[in-house]
Amino acid sequence: MESDNISNNETTNWKGTNKSLLPRSFGKRLCPSLKPSLEHTLLFKIPIGINKIPEPYPKEYCDSWDDNHVKMPCSKHNLLLVHENDKSSKKNRWDIITNSLLKPISSSEELEKAIISYNSKYKNQWRFYLLHSFFDECLNEEETEEFFINLLPKIIKLALQLPTLVTKPIPLLKQTHNHSISLSQMQIACLLANAFLCTFPHRNVSSSKSEYSEYPHINFNGLFQLMVTSSADHYLYEKLKCIICYFKKVTSANSVLNGIVTYSRRRLPSGDLPYWLQSTKKLTNLYITSDGTIEDNGDGMLQVDFANKFIGGGVLGHGSVQEEIRFLICPELLLSQLFSEKMLHTEAIIITGVERFSDYSGYADSFVWKGVHLDVTPVDENNRRYTTVVAIDALYYSDPKTQFKTKNLRRELHKSFAGFSWGQGSECSNVAIATGNWGCGAFRGDSHLKSLLQLMSAAQANRDVAYFTFGDTKLLDSIYSMHTFLKSQDITVGEVTSILIKYYACLETMPCVSVHDYIYDAFANKARQVLDNNECKPKIFSQYLQNQVLRNNYKAEESNTEDDKTSEQLHSLSSSSYVESRPCSSSNLPESIPEVSQSTSSNIIKSISKESQSLLSLSTIKSISDDSKYCLNTTFIESPSKKPQLSSSLSIIESTPEKVEEEPKVIGVDSIDSTDHVDKQETQDVRFLPVNQFRLKNDEERTMCIKQQKNSWLQLNDSKKDFQSAIEKSSAVTGQLSILKRDREEQDGGKRVVKRKISDYFSPKR
Repeated sequence: MESDNISNNETTNWKGTNKSLLPRSFGKRLCPSLKPSLEHTLLFKIPIGINKIPEPYPKEYCDSWDDNHVKMPCSKHNLLLVHENDKSSKKNRWDIITNSLLKPISSSEELEKAIISYNSKYKNQWRFYLLHSFFDECLNEEETEEFFINLLPKIIKLALQLPTLVTKPIPLLKQTHNHSISLSQMQIACLLANAFLCTFPHRNVSSSKSEYSEYPHINFNGLFQLMVTSSADHYLYEKLKCIICYFKKVTSANSVLNGIVTYSRRRLPSGDLPYWLQSTKKLTNLYITSDGTIEDNGDGMLQVDFANKFIGGGVLGHGSVQEEIRFLICPELLLSQLFSEKMLHTEAIIITGVERFSDYSGYADSFVWKGVHLDVTPVDENNRRYTTVVAIDALYYSDPKTQFKTKNLRRELHKSFAGFSWGQGSECSNVAIATGNWGCGAFRGDSHLKSLLQLMSAAQANRDVAYFTFGDTKLLDSIYSMHTFLKSQDITVGEVTSILIKYYACLETMPCVSVHDYIYDAFANKARQVLDNNECKPKIFSQYLQNQVLRNNYKAEESNTEDDKTSEQLHSLSSSSYVESRPCSSSNLPESIPEVSQSTSSNIIKSISKESQSLLSLSTIKSISDDSKYCLNTTFIESPSKKPQLSSSLSIIESTPEKVEEEPKVIGVDSIDSTDHVDKQETQDVRFLPVNQFRLKNDEERTMCIKQQKNSWLQLNDSKKDFQSAIEKSSAVTGQLSILKRDREEQDGGKRVVKRKISDYFSPKR
């Protein structure tokens, strides 16, 4: 079901396929299944049983202190060097943690003192500014008293249950290894309580040589040390409110933590990565809206986390954008920072079953905690919620133009496909993707490019897309129009890839051309080329009209009185005399092109041949706006094989991504006969060098370059004819070439003639 402005229960600002028709995961078996294996570690006993809290497995704590597992605070190998009575000795750190936290703590200063006692190495480094100001300036006296008297003791009690709740070593999700870890919500709460109290060993150093330098921070000391210097920093208080809200919920007497959450790392080996240039996949369905959010309106879908390569990003620091906000309202996501190594280019992290605990408003420094959220998402037979978060990290571009380089296009396609192809072969293989402006904020990505790349990856993974533009209605219209155009033309992922590869070269000479305009013009010019080769010149659209037609939304509207008038204008124009191919700009448009009002509806063009209609897929033409009179400079080349070609800044390089950045090669040359009708022949029998490599400044220089090439080849052809006639003449007289050589030497006065290189014919005359 396609629609433009049909309202649904959630929003009226949407277009495309109705969201209710997109496949969801509800009622399906989530991936991965809860079965222990070499690739899936379960920390609880199965089967669980309905409405029962999962039991830790095994019953007794198993210690592990190596490079493949999380080093636990309660490990017997976790030792602390203590100085007492001028003597130094090593003591079990868990004993010190227990003794320090069981003492009465009635203020933030006493809490800091307790945390420093088992992190004595940082006694003179850590200063918990945010923690102190939160209770002194943000909360009132009653709220502060409630925290230290009621909530903090519950958090401490939960943390100290670690040896009995998490009895199995937690494997690290290392790079290049596919593995999953499933924990109960109670186990997750216990581990996060330890993170809040900063108990995890070897996780406080950020040096590049440290043991966990390739892992995110998990202890909360980084957050506690931030400073609030102005009202713009008050969002830091809101982050602490989200954390406190979570602990209030999981420690309340009526809380039932019987859910399961699975953390998975997925890496695609090179053999499983698509060859994008050869992809024949077509774009899937799109629901796009400017209202709503991924977490609110993408229920039952694969919900994209615009991640940092260190998952969680700045959630325990100054960050408060898409990923950080998602981790704050769903704190169970925070646990992924404990064991997830930095992501590589073809890796994604998928988290299934998380619960949401908080509501919020705002973004970045306007972020505000809005209260407790009641998560009513359905669960499967193993009490895992039908909420799947796919974390994929985009590249950061110091120079935004470089995101259009081939290697960066390929990387972003591989990265998004690694996440979007999760669960292939399972019951959730067709579940839709909920996403938005991935990497388009602080990472400086182009929203038009990133949306297109995600649509391409989703098509490759055979998934529909729900796209949220976060209030940007202009972007909504732009993405929807491009998607509609590509689908109406049956354009493949491979064809779009080919065009995007060449777009970077276009930016060198035409930096103001958007990627969408470039794609529209590329297919408009290709369509016109084929029409020329099919000898449809009397019925050809002018270059200007074609480009405008292909920029429209390609949708039929109801006929009215104005339709008849527009139809007559367009029919008259399409039947007009043939307009020769030439550089197109707003200054040299044919005067015969009529002005068409933006409110005018589309009409069927009856003057196009059946082959033309099949090629363009233009059964209807929407109105042409006044501000769309811009089209790219393009020169068309008609090769003898009649295969459509583009020799300009819009030509498509048909090569692998690895070879696309090589220097352009000289195109083959076909000789032409010298006639008096050069203007009529134009370039039909000649294939020129790509004129965009000459760094031409304007249309006049472009035309001059083409003309000089044409004249050079005419001169070369004349020389070949003279040479051939001389051979025939000498052969008729003596049958030998020696006479020709002797005659030439006599004519040149006995001097040796230097042969000219082929490149000399392209040198400008001096």
